[in-house]
Amino acid sequence: MAVFVRIYRAAAAVAILAAVITQLSRTANAANFFSFFTIQSNLIACAVLAAGAIGVRGDRFDAFRGAATTYMATTGIVFALLLSDIAVDLSLPWVNDVLHKIIPVVMVLDWFLVPVARFLPFTRALWWTAYPIGWLAYTMVRGPIADWYPYPFVDPREQGYAHVLRVCAAIAIFVVCLIAFLVWLGNRKNRAGLSPAAGSSR
Repeated sequence: MAVFVRIYRAAAAVAILAAVITQLSRTANAANFFSFFTIQSNLIACAVLAAGAIGVRGDRFDAFRGAATTYMATTGIVFALLLSDIAVDLSLPWVNDVLHKIIPVVMVLDWFLVPVARFLPFTRALWWTAYPIGWLAYTMVRGPIADWYPYPFVDPREQGYAHVLRVCAAIAIFVVCLIAFLVWLGNRKNRAGLSPAAGSSR
């Protein structure tokens, strides 16, 4: 299993890099390109997958892996529900498939196949929300300056900030529920009477 895990992690990391580099080469505005949550979350996943492929382990790695899984699952589900019928800047079909469909599935399967070795408290996993919150703040500050928003649901120019707030609040609730599910899934090996670990690396 360990060799299999390293192989698919390495292959997925390479696929992300190939997709990002290919699309970047066709993009006129690199600042806008790297402002997509999809791109940023995939690059985070790429770093985690690459680290796992070379054998990095430990509580901190599991925590970062859980965060990357949360971001990629959010990317895949939000794309399927809100963006699949809308033209966005990621125009190459195979790039969309890799970044929005394949890697989210890979990350969730990786989390299922390799559960955390030590108990991961839900309260500790809540820090995974820091990056999406930071990304949203960055997007809302940069949007008026650049006169550009990466996704329609964070663009207040047509339906106003109230609409953006409602959609983002719904996504935030979903993300917290997703984190709760991933913590439950990742802790399944530790459910037989194990107490939370103090956070030391193994």
